Amino acid sequence: MAVLGKIRSQGAILILVIALALFAFIIQGVLTSSGQSQSDAIGYVGDAEINQRTFARMVDNTQRQRGGQMTTIQAVNSVWEQMVRSAVLDEQMEAAGIEVTDEEVAERVKASYRNNPQYQNADGNFSESKFAAFVKQMETGNADVWNDYIQQMADAARQEKFFNLLKSGIVGTNAEGEMDYRMANDNRSFQYVQIPYSSIPDSTVEVTSGEIQKYMNDHKEQFKTDAQRDIEYVLFKDEASTEDLAEMRKQLSLRKSMDNSTYNVNTNQAEEIPSIQDAEDKQNYVNRFSDVPYDGTWMVESKLSAAQKNVGGDFEKGSVFGPYQDNGYMKLSLVEDKRTIMDSVYNRHILVAYAGAQRSTATRTKEEAQATADSIFDLIGQSKSKFDSKFEYFEENTELAKGEDLGWTVYTKNANSLAEGYRNFLYENEEGTIGIAESTFGYHIIRLDETTSPIDQIKLATIANKIGSSKETGKKLFTKSVKFQQAAESGDFNALAEENEVIVKPVKNLKPLDESLPGVKKNRQIVKWAFDGEREIGDIERFETTEGYIIVKLTAKRKEGIKTTQEASSTVTPILRKEKKAKMIMDKITNTELQAIATAQGQTVKSASKVNRKNPDIPGPGSEPMVVGTVFGLDQDETSKPIAGESGVFVVKVTAIEDAPDLQNYSSNAKQIATRTANQSTTQLVEALKKSAEIEDNRDEFY
Repeated sequence: MAVLGKIRSQGAILILVIALALFAFIIQGVLTSSGQSQSDAIGYVGDAEINQRTFARMVDNTQRQRGGQMTTIQAVNSVWEQMVRSAVLDEQMEAAGIEVTDEEVAERVKASYRNNPQYQNADGNFSESKFAAFVKQMETGNADVWNDYIQQMADAARQEKFFNLLKSGIVGTNAEGEMDYRMANDNRSFQYVQIPYSSIPDSTVEVTSGEIQKYMNDHKEQFKTDAQRDIEYVLFKDEASTEDLAEMRKQLSLRKSMDNSTYNVNTNQAEEIPSIQDAEDKQNYVNRFSDVPYDGTWMVESKLSAAQKNVGGDFEKGSVFGPYQDNGYMKLSLVEDKRTIMDSVYNRHILVAYAGAQRSTATRTKEEAQATADSIFDLIGQSKSKFDSKFEYFEENTELAKGEDLGWTVYTKNANSLAEGYRNFLYENEEGTIGIAESTFGYHIIRLDETTSPIDQIKLATIANKIGSSKETGKKLFTKSVKFQQAAESGDFNALAEENEVIVKPVKNLKPLDESLPGVKKNRQIVKWAFDGEREIGDIERFETTEGYIIVKLTAKRKEGIKTTQEASSTVTPILRKEKKAKMIMDKITNTELQAIATAQGQTVKSASKVNRKNPDIPGPGSEPMVVGTVFGLDQDETSKPIAGESGVFVVKVTAIEDAPDLQNYSSNAKQIATRTANQSTTQLVEALKKSAEIEDNRDEFY
């Protein structure tokens, strides 16, 4: 890349443009990115090597940027596409003389950080010095990552120039514009007879393997395939047994009784355990015995889970319900408290914000804001008229405080959008109350104007234990899976599965970089096993997963290349069968009159109105581009020869020709064509270059 060499000789110029510390490191980053070890290639694009260490670093960085929302294989595929794209474009850009200057790369780097408050000064402007400090820090701790980033910025800048140059040469001619206009606006109406292909049973139309092979020879590109594997597997699911569930219920039931004790390892003594009702500190009690921490939030009964509603009864304060199963947990719940609140509250407030509060532009301190709110409240007290007066004033004059009418707040709908302190005030006070509440927005003087719809709320103290198999159940499952594996080595896989009451699930067409199987979570190790070079058809292996034990059998291996006729049969047979049916139907059509054809074929004459070529849909049959295209080649009242369409054979007669009026010019349509073509050109070019390039892909050896 030319920019790498230029940076060495033009460092002095850059110093005059932007801070020395920033660009010294940008220069270093771009320079070092091209000088890495060339061992252990992840692949090749032509003669260009994709270095494994660089690739792995970019994969890790991509996953970090996505915050763990991308699997390793997803990141691998993303980085691979990015690096292959760069490689195939590099040759074209070199030939076209596309270069980027040091300044362009630097500006692109700055632009990606410019809006980050971390690199802005007090006025909100980009700070060269803060960014230079960040760059220096990256140089010390993450030089390789930074080098990769700078190289990506330089590549992106070159590609942008290249694609802009490509797009600038794309135009739409007036003739193309007219064709586009007429495709959408010229209409034809016609009568037609359709003889559906479905009128001939598939069983009566034979397609031979020789015919399939000939079709494949004529369309080889369509039948290229990657290396693939077929497997079948059974899952011995790791789940709690009936005995395990009973034991979990038994242990949770102990929390309902005072008559139980446990051994305290900290005091080396037996300890009497109170029931959940009698425990003084409910939070500590729950946290001690539960896999899920104490919550303690107020809940509306209507929002409880179905399991809780089924066993909770009337949810009276102090009542205990359970044990019960709920969303993967065995639970025991105490109704710690119960209250009635008004679901709907009409409220208004006067907000006094402070510096640092949410969405605040105020400069006063928190203490000053509190003092101001207290003074306003002292003037208002519980007087509705005084609140109205101050509210109206602060609606117009917002320097000191701001009046706002929030209208109806409905607890079961929009209450959660309010800050906690504000929300608590609404539902813990009576209609007509005026008071102060603190929230993340500041201090609020609130008035509750009206309340309606009383609803019950409860506070639950819930011990929730994750449902899972016991050690004993786990041992039994392990033994069962091992015995199955051993028996399957020489026995009938399907018969053994039926005997063990597990379901055999076939998986077809696994590819080298697949990472999951239908019915189980992502499991890359099984795919790698299937593609191991020493693997033979019939091999069986057992895998331990988070879901249980999976026993896999390899049932088929296919090398990269052209599909066999058997593999292509499901694709090719319907195509050839349709061609044969079309010929069979056409051979039976001897008349040229629509009604005579319809009568002879047991069909009816139908009509289609105002059909155009841009959307060649015929009401009923659907999309029929060949039929509609033929219609536009006919004169008024002319009848076509039989046409092999998508859904059947058609004979059509034009009943009306409606051509759109000529335009003075078709520049608008031509411009739309140019825009569409330009937008598609980048993707089409990259795909064409990838097809013509010799690409060696070794990703599956590393991931």
